[in-house]
Amino acid sequence: MQPRVLMIISFFYPHIGGAEQQALQLAEQLARRGVPVCVLTRKFKGLASHEAVRGIPVYRVIRTLPWGKWFALTYLFSVLWFLLKKRRSYDIIHCHLLQGFHSPAAIMMKALFKKRVIIKVGATGLLSDFIMIKKVILGDWLLRRIRGADRVITVCASSAAEALAAGFSPAQVMLIPNGVDIGRFKPAPSAGDRQTITFAGRLDYMKGVHILLEGFRQLRDEIKNVQLTIIGDGPDRDKLRNLAREKGISDAVDFCGEAAEIVPYLQQSSVFVLPSFSEGLSNVLLEAMACGLPVVATRVGGSIDLVQDQVNGILIEPDHAGQLYQAMKIILQDEVLAKTLGAQARKTVEEKFSLGPVAGQYVSLYQTLMSANR
Repeated sequence: MQPRVLMIISFFYPHIGGAEQQALQLAEQLARRGVPVCVLTRKFKGLASHEAVRGIPVYRVIRTLPWGKWFALTYLFSVLWFLLKKRRSYDIIHCHLLQGFHSPAAIMMKALFKKRVIIKVGATGLLSDFIMIKKVILGDWLLRRIRGADRVITVCASSAAEALAAGFSPAQVMLIPNGVDIGRFKPAPSAGDRQTITFAGRLDYMKGVHILLEGFRQLRDEIKNVQLTIIGDGPDRDKLRNLAREKGISDAVDFCGEAAEIVPYLQQSSVFVLPSFSEGLSNVLLEAMACGLPVVATRVGGSIDLVQDQVNGILIEPDHAGQLYQAMKIILQDEVLAKTLGAQARKTVEEKFSLGPVAGQYVSLYQTLMSANR
């Protein structure tokens, strides 16, 4: 029999962030392989407490109070109560994001009932899970408890190094990258004549969209018909809109908001840009590469593992509008280079980051942990 897996994540569908999308897609892949899987997440007004999402049972029963330490305590005990009640219905607890308060609750169940615990690290660099957890109440204590996990899943080499530096043993740390559905994310049937640059992600400072707007301003001085599509929402949305107006480029910048379906945007683009100051292994960067787009990304986190400079994309330094401008310009003006980078990007994803093989690594890990329990 396959091990029964309970995933825990703070936000889940219909929230459509990178971690949420990755968790849902992985759960679907696991279910197709016969692994019983369900999801525990937070309760939100207007969403059912229990429903099936694409065939995956989802329990939205983590209740919280919105005040500092009370949020942490109510979250922790709400998760622990569910884990205790349902302890006979799962074998493995798979926590998404190390910094969540569900991680210490999972460790308690390991100590009490020998449940196996996997904790996935989401971010690296400036927003690393290992940095962020130390900023919460009892952060150092939480991190010491979390070191009791059976495995810590990292998505890139820099994250694995951070895990080792945080006190996890080499035997605990396992690198499994994010995966992408290469059947859904694929190149457009025909390229057409496009001059569109696309960004997708949360609109906040760490994503570097303000750097993108400056680089795009420089680019538009030379290429008048170029367009910039910005997909996503966040706390800096209005500030970025104002910045586009101040730079005199608002007529060429389309703030689309969040998109439930991003494939059409990617397939209608010439270049995808990710100018972040911090990343784990970006889902949308994987998706853009799967669509055969030439990409420009900063040398941070998993982007360094994913993008080989001048082979399947272009790497630039963070906070460098001039380099970003030059990279976008080269790709738009050199059709041969653009096609080569895009084709190699697609090949990279097919060979190393396809969702099916990634899910297979998790199935093997689950089975290994359960075998060790016998």
